[in-house]
Amino acid sequence: MKTFLNLAAVRLCTESEGPGKRFALWVQGCKQRCPDCCNQQMQEFKQSHVVEVEDLIHLIQKSKDDFDIEGVSFIGGEPVLQAEGLSFIAEWCQNNNLSVLLFTGFLYESLLKFEDLFIEKLLLNTDILIDGLYDKTQPDTERDWVGSKNQKVIFLSDRYKNGVEYERKEHTMEILVSEKDILSNGWPFM
Repeated sequence: MKTFLNLAAVRLCTESEGPGKRFALWVQGCKQRCPDCCNQQMQEFKQSHVVEVEDLIHLIQKSKDDFDIEGVSFIGGEPVLQAEGLSFIAEWCQNNNLSVLLFTGFLYESLLKFEDLFIEKLLLNTDILIDGLYDKTQPDTERDWVGSKNQKVIFLSDRYKNGVEYERKEHTMEILVSEKDILSNGWPFM
């Protein structure tokens, strides 16, 4: 049976969405509705870009071959709401020596209580989890990739050492220009 994801955006190679060079995947749809979310256009539940998981895996492999990425980042919207498809990708990544970073508005403790096999599989194949709602009153300017101080960086494997989130000492923003688009990702507001 084929599995699909509803995506908002993809970056083949970024250095502002986790440690090292990464493939970044933003899903469409989020129930959290954090005020001043930097991805508000990804909150609405609507069909955006429906893609088969197997096609994404081929694209990640191409990114690994072309850009020597070290991992994949799942961002949103809310990735956990599409845990089934992302769990298959995360498992493939681990089997192909790619790390997985997962951003979620849910707390880790809540995810464990859901008793959802796909969420469990996703967490089992995640190296770094950044959990918690974005809180605009607590901006985090010290940790890379983390929006607010209330959010936790949880290491679910030993692939990365505690402190990797402080290596740059600042948030980064990338601007990608092509003939068709101007795209940005990272933290433009800090």
